[in-house]
Formats: sequence, structure tokens, C-alpha cells
Amino acid sequence: MSAARKMLQKALCCYTADTLIDIDTVKEFCEQSSKWILKREKEVDMMKDIKTRADNIDLSIGHVTQSQTRGKAFLEYMKSKVTQVTADSRRADLEEELAALLKSTLEGLEELDCFLAAVENLAVTSLPLFMEENQVLHLPEGISPVTVQLVIIAARKICPHLLEFKRVADAFFCPKLQNVEVLAYQLDKYIRTTENICEKLEKSSFCDFSLKMNDDTLVDLAVDLSEDDTQRMLHHINQLEELRMNQSFRMMFLFQEDEPCSSFIDKFKERQQRMEQSLKDLEEHAVQLDRMNKGAKISSVAGSSVGAVGGVLSIVGLALIPVTAGVSLALTMTGVGMGITSGVNSAVTTATEIGVNHTYQKKAREVFESFMEDVQCLQECLEEVTERETIHIDVLGVGKVFAKAGVIGARAALWRSEVDSWQKIHDLLCEGLKISEENKAILETPIFPERKMKKR
Repeated sequence: MSAARKMLQKALCCYTADTLIDIDTVKEFCEQSSKWILKREKEVDMMKDIKTRADNIDLSIGHVTQSQTRGKAFLEYMKSKVTQVTADSRRADLEEELAALLKSTLEGLEELDCFLAAVENLAVTSLPLFMEENQVLHLPEGISPVTVQLVIIAARKICPHLLEFKRVADAFFCPKLQNVEVLAYQLDKYIRTTENICEKLEKSSFCDFSLKMNDDTLVDLAVDLSEDDTQRMLHHINQLEELRMNQSFRMMFLFQEDEPCSSFIDKFKERQQRMEQSLKDLEEHAVQLDRMNKGAKISSVAGSSVGAVGGVLSIVGLALIPVTAGVSLALTMTGVGMGITSGVNSAVTTATEIGVNHTYQKKAREVFESFMEDVQCLQECLEEVTERETIHIDVLGVGKVFAKAGVIGARAALWRSEVDSWQKIHDLLCEGLKISEENKAILETPIFPERKMKKR
């Protein structure tokens, strides 16, 4: 056997084996997905519990006025006031508890990453390589080329939903008590999307897939191949392997078509500098508010439509919930921006303090409103790619959304991680678009000679 044939056999064997291993990885995760989902749902519940206990550390009078059992609520309110001396230490304890919880969450997301990577690999795997009439590949017993093709097709159909997970988990899921409700929402969103992906993949006929790799060769090149065919096939399989490892091409493939890629690139490029400046300004205003107030609050005022908007906004706007999903931009832009109200710890608030607070609040609101317009545009662009249905959002805890010092800065940090993720998507798409059609042609071109391959 010539050197070229040996290299071709090795390359085909590796590519086929990697494909089967990816299918096995996907199948194994889908089979265990109910356990994974249950663990993550428990973590969401624990995050909500931490949020409730954090709220109870410093209750507002709204806790009493909004309660149906005002006597009990009043006692809870008074208890929170007389125990303020230990408030900071209790918040610190809760943040430590959140950090331990998020360690488990991040471990679970690492497991998910292996599954998602396998799905993405399969989406950019060559279909023609696994033609039923193929006489070169010899798949393990019980695995047919048709089964492999069906899994690849299913991965391609579902792959746009992988965009949902294109953020750096450990940068987003940081143990900041001010963001715990945001983290609970996003983790729950991950759970629902993962559940949807698994359900659709399980319908792709791989339920009977059983990978039993052995030392027997997966590739038989004892066929009438010319040296030219051998060299062409070797070059092609090497190209396929490069495509499967090419992050830019993989990102392009998640968008399916060039048009939405170009649309996202243009919209992000137009808004990127403005969003970066908005985040910088928000962080500066947050510092000033914290200095003046020793704690800025996000609140929802009982019986006030403006307060309700502030409550929704603190979850919808800053919690990364798509504005298009049930809450209009008009609502988002109404009222008090981020629902910021001064949270002065002293018993007396001077007129000067009120004036300065109002100034910084107004500036922060204006910056945030501009920022959210840009965010909505990019979110809608990604929503179109994933083809998600507009559904009613059950907003967590609206009407009782409180946070102490640093909340604006903490939320701005979350948004910064999100903008960084969009920047990476933008950069990969820019690179991938350069030779998009050429790469897609490589993926869809038959690797074997068109003529019938007869054994010697």
C-alpha cells in the first residue's frame, strides 16, 4: 500500500471514529438528561431561596402594604429593621452559599458543554461520507450509514439553538448576591433549551445506537482507486477535518444562512462602541450612587405603574431576558429606567443628597435606555436565527425586587460579559463569511469517486 493510501486510510478511520464517538456522547447525555435537568432545577430553586432570604434582610414598608397578612408582615418588617447590625454579615454568608452552589452549577455546565460540542461537531460533519452504497467504510455491527446520516441531519436542524449557550459560563455565573435572580432565570432557560434539544435529537433514530469500537479497521481501501483519486480523497478528508475544527465555520453554520450572519455583523458593528461606552458610564454612575447612598436600590413601588415598570425592567432589561418575549420596548422605556431609588441608610436625607442622587439616577436612566435599544436589536437578530416562539415570561419576583449596594455595577458586569460574547460571535462570523460558500461546498461534495468502486 502506497504512503498516500496509508494516510488516506488513517484519515478516513479517524474522521469516522470521531463521528461515532460524537454520536455516542450525544446519546449518552440524552439518556442521562433527566438526571442532569433535575440537578439544575434544584439549583434554580436554591437560588430562588437565597434571593428570598436576601430580600428579608432589609424589608421595605411595601412588604407590609402588599401583604394579605399585614400583621405577620409587619412583624417581619420590624424584625428586619432591628437586626440591621448583622445585615452585612448575613449577606456575606448568603454570597458564600451562592458561591458553593454555583460551583456545582458550573460543573454541570461543563458536562453540558461536552454534549453541545458533540452536537456542533455532528452538524458540520459530511453527509456524503456516510452514503449507504459506500464500499469503503465498514461501520461497527449494529450501526448503519442511514442512522449516522439521520443523526447528522437532526444535529443540523437543532444547531441554531446552540447560540443560546454562546457565553462564557464562569464569567456570567459569578457569585454576586445582587444578580442571583438573574442567574436563576438564565439557568432555567438553559434547562428548557437543553430539554428541547434532547427531545428532538432522541427522535433521530439513534435510540438503538450502540458504539462497540474494536480493533477491526473501519476503512477498506482494497478498491480500484487510482493515485489521483487517492490524492484527491486525502485532500478532501483533510479539508473536512479542518472544517470540523474551524470555529469560524462552526459559528457560521449555526446561523445557517449568510444573510442573518451579515445582519448580525452590521448591527453589532454599528452598536458595539456605543454599548461599551454605555456600560462604562453605567459603572461610573453606580460608583457615584454607592458613594452617596452607601447602597442603591432597585425597587417596585406598590400600586404604581411606574414602580411596576421598574420591577419588570430590573428583571427583563438587566436580567438578559429578551425584550421581545412579552415585554415591549415601549414598556421598557417607560418610567424610571432601572427602577433606581435612593437607599440612604441614615435617618435623615438632606436636600443636597436628594439632588445629587436624582442627578446620577437620571444620568444612569438615560444611559440605560440607550443601551437597551441596542440590546433589543441584537437580541431580536439572534431570536430570528433560533426561531424561538414568542412566549409569555413568568417574571420572577416582580413587585419585590430589592438589592443593596453595587447592584448597578453588578448588573453592568453581567451585560459586559454578554457584550463580550456577542463580540466573539461577530469576530467569528466576519472570518467565516470570507469563504462561506467554498466551505459549504466542501462539506456537501461526495468524497468517493462517482464511478462504481469495484473490489480488486
